[in-house]
Order: sequence, then C-alpha cells, then structure tokens
Amino acid sequence: MDKHFKPKKMVIKIQKKYIFIAIGVCFAIAATFVARQFTWKNVEADQVAVIVNNLTGSVKSITRAGAVLYYPFVQDVYILDRPEQVMKMTASNISKKYPRGNPIVVRSIDGGEVALDVMIQYRIIPEMANKVIQDSGKSLSFKRKWLYDYGRTICRYNYGELEINEFPDSSKRDVKSEKAAKEINRMINRYGVMVTSVNVQDYRYYREYAEKIQERRLADKEIEEQKAMTNAAKRNKEKVVIEETRKMEVAIARFQGELDKRIYEAEGKAARIRNDADTYLLRSKIDGDAEFERLANKAKGLFAQKRADAEGVRALKKALEGPGGRNLVKMEYAKRLKDASISGTPVLKAGQEIPRVRLMDRLEVTKESQEGAAAQGEGEKGGAQIGGVPVPPASGKIGGSRRARVVPQGAGAGGNKSGGRN
Repeated sequence: MDKHFKPKKMVIKIQKKYIFIAIGVCFAIAATFVARQFTWKNVEADQVAVIVNNLTGSVKSITRAGAVLYYPFVQDVYILDRPEQVMKMTASNISKKYPRGNPIVVRSIDGGEVALDVMIQYRIIPEMANKVIQDSGKSLSFKRKWLYDYGRTICRYNYGELEINEFPDSSKRDVKSEKAAKEINRMINRYGVMVTSVNVQDYRYYREYAEKIQERRLADKEIEEQKAMTNAAKRNKEKVVIEETRKMEVAIARFQGELDKRIYEAEGKAARIRNDADTYLLRSKIDGDAEFERLANKAKGLFAQKRADAEGVRALKKALEGPGGRNLVKMEYAKRLKDASISGTPVLKAGQEIPRVRLMDRLEVTKESQEGAAAQGEGEKGGAQIGGVPVPPASGKIGGSRRARVVPQGAGAGGNKSGGRN
C-alpha cells in the first residue's frame, strides 16, 4: 500500500438562495408569533392617545384619528378627550362633598362679601397630552390638582378687586374674567391644560345688604329710566332739529334754485337786449353810413349842379356885359312890341270941347286903363327871361299909361296934333 495515498473528501455544496429562503421562513414564523401578541385601540377625531412604554419609560402622544397598535404588557395606551369641558363652581353644584354647592365667596375691596357662581371652560392641549398622563395619571386628577385650586384662588383675588356696587356691571366683571383666565393659563399651561374662558353666571349678597342693593337697584333703575327718557327726548329733539334743518335746507335750495333761475333769465334777457342793441347799433351805423354816403353823393351832385349853374350865370353875365347883351335886350323888346297896338283919342281944347265927346273920351280912357292894369299883372306873373334873367313886361302901349291925344283941326285956331310918352 502506497504511503502517499490520500483519500478523497466529500464536499456538500449548498446554494445561497436556499439559505436566504430558510432565513425568510424563520423570520415569517417569528413575525407571525409576535403579531399574534399585538392589539389595537381606535382613536376618534375628538380624542388624543398617549402610548407609555413600560420597559423604557418613554411616553408618546398620538393626535391623529384612527387605529393605534401597541404590544400588551409592554405598552399601555390612554385615551383622553380633547373637546372643551366645563368645571362648575356654583351653588347648584350640590354633591356629597359640597352639600350646599361650591360657589366662590369673594370679599370685595370695600369689605363686602359676594357669592359668585363661576364656570371655567377648559380643554387639553393635544400636543402636551403626555404631560397630563405623566403628572396626573390616567385618573385625570389634574382637575382637582391644578384647575380647581388655581381657578378658585385666582378668581377670588381678581374679583375681589371690585367694589361691591360694581358687581352688577357686566363690563367690569368681564374685564376681571379675562384677566383671571390669562393668569390661570400662565399657571397651568405647562401641565398640558388650557382655560378658554371664565364666566360669572350669577352673584348674591347677604340679605340685609341685598335689600339695600335692591333699593339701590330700584333707584338706579329709576335714574336709568329718567336718563332713557331724557335721551329719548334728546334724540327726538335731534330728530326734529334734523327734520326741520332738512326742510330749511330744501326750502333754501328751492329758493336758491329759483333765484338762480331768475338770475339766469335776467342775464339771458340782458344778453338778448345787449345783442339787440348791438345789432341795432350796427344796423344804425350801417344805415347811417349808407345815408351819409347817399347825402354826400347828393350834396356833391347838387354842389356840382349849382356850381355849373353859377358858372353858367357867370358866363351869361360876362356875355350880357358886352354888345351881345344889349342886342338881346333889344330883340326881347322887339318881341314884346311885336304884338303892341297904338291907339289915339282926339283931344279938344277946353273952350272947344263937346260935352258928348268929352264923356265918351272919359269912358274910353277908363276902359283902357283897366285893360292896361290887367295886362301889366299878367306880365308880372309870367315875365320873359333871357339867359335866366327876367325881362320887365311891356305896358302894351307906347308911352306907358299916358296916351297921345289927337286934337281935330277944326276945334280951334291953329289946331295941331300932340302926343306924349313917358
């Protein structure tokens, strides 16, 4: 047998995937065992859950709604209500511990005692729910430990700052209520509790003082009624004043409108009159200028005409000053003498006159005198002109009014014929 002989070793090869499969199966079995030990609690929307780990001592707050899983005996789950709650400290809150109720008795700043029925509204701060569980446990003893004691103490000295006659004034009570709520929150917020409001429901005095207060209330009520009546009368007065003022303003506005209307009408009428006057002035000026031009032109024409007449007269004067003028006069006299008649009447001497002839002669002379006067009048009315110069009319007889007398030859010795002309 060969001393260097070595037997072959048997090697079992196991693939890695089978190892991982085995580990997974073991983990699933363990998880199934552990899951069978878990339980859960449902958290509503108005609740908050607190999970306490009993092994490590850690505390966790769950503020969301839904199921909360925990491991029994290792973890504990506490459910707290988050809605607003009310703590009553009133005379009607009767219990075995408080058979006459538990109102807050306050001594006012002026020494009077007043019993107040107070209601404190509070809620849990969800994010600090773990502090509530850690400090007061699941019995919610925070109401007795913090809220009740702090609330009564703070309300007592805050409302005690009022005078006894100030408690009926709700506005002053509200100021003290807000101040008390702020001070209570300053003290208990660190424990996970918050006060939302402090309200005084009622207040009571002792009987003797209550009677005085009632009398005071009645007097104050009467005063308030008088004030109300005064205020009503004042408001009525203001209303009447406002109405009358409005009426006056309306009347003034109406009168102002009428006045403005009259002013506008007067201004329009004045403008119309001015326009008419301007139009009349312009028309009169134009008419005057036209009339002036017409009269000026007429005057120029008349001046030219009269000037021409004057020139003609001057020329006629010059013409008549020479021989031509005398010739014209002679010609005019010749025209006048053309139609003249010459008549004669025999004249007898005084001693030789025949009465009958003398009478007839006188009648004839008288008739001729009348005809000569008539002819002379007509000549004066329609006398002839030579070159615009009037010519005196002819008498119609030579010698004027005197006539030539013819004496018969047989009337006297040495009878001769005589005649004369003036």
